[in-house]
Amino acid sequence: MTIPTTPKTACALAVARTCPEILMHLEQVERNAVMLFDAFAPLHNMGPYERELVSCAALLHDIGISISYKGHHKHSRRLIVRADLPALTVREREIVANVARYHRKAEPSSKHKPFGVLPRESQDVVRRLAAILRVADGLDRAHENQVTGLEAECVSPTLWTLIISGGGDLQLAASAARRKAGFFENVYGVRLHIEPKSPAS
Repeated sequence: MTIPTTPKTACALAVARTCPEILMHLEQVERNAVMLFDAFAPLHNMGPYERELVSCAALLHDIGISISYKGHHKHSRRLIVRADLPALTVREREIVANVARYHRKAEPSSKHKPFGVLPRESQDVVRRLAAILRVADGLDRAHENQVTGLEAECVSPTLWTLIISGGGDLQLAASAARRKAGFFENVYGVRLHIEPKSPAS
C-alpha cells in the first residue's frame, strides 16, 4: 500500500528517519494504521484530517526508543512535542503526541496532565486514533512487515471481524493484535475478531 504524502506526513517522516534502526517498523505501522482507519470508516466516522493525524502518530510512535525502551511511549510524546514539525499546529502536535503516547501501556486518563489539559473534542480524537494505533502496532509485533492487506466486516452491531493477509507469520501478527485490541473494543463498543486470511479464500 502506498500512502500519498502530505505536508503533515512529510515532516513526520523526516523526524522518523532520524531513527533508521526502526524506520521500517514505523513505516509498516503507518500502513497498518491507515488501512485500519479506512477499513473501519463506517465505525469511527472520521475523515481525511484524522487520517493524516493517525498517519503522523504511527510514524512517530516509537521514536522514544532513541532515549530508552523502558517508558518509550512517554519519551515519544515528549520528543514529538519538541520536534521540528512545521506543518502541524500546536494543537495537532499535542494530539499526535498523545496518540503516540497511548500506543501501549496505560489508556488515556484525565489524571495524565498532557492528556487532561486537551479540550474534550481533542481527547475524543486521541482515544479513537490511539485505539487504532494499538492494533496497527500489534499487527507488526515481529517487525517483519508481514501484513500487506486487511478487510473489516461488520458481523453485527457489536461484532466486527478483521481479516489480515500477507506473508510471514500472520498467526503471530493476529495474536499480537488481539492482545492490543481491548482498548479498541472499549472505545468503539464492539468486539473485534482478528484472524489471518485463509489460503483457500
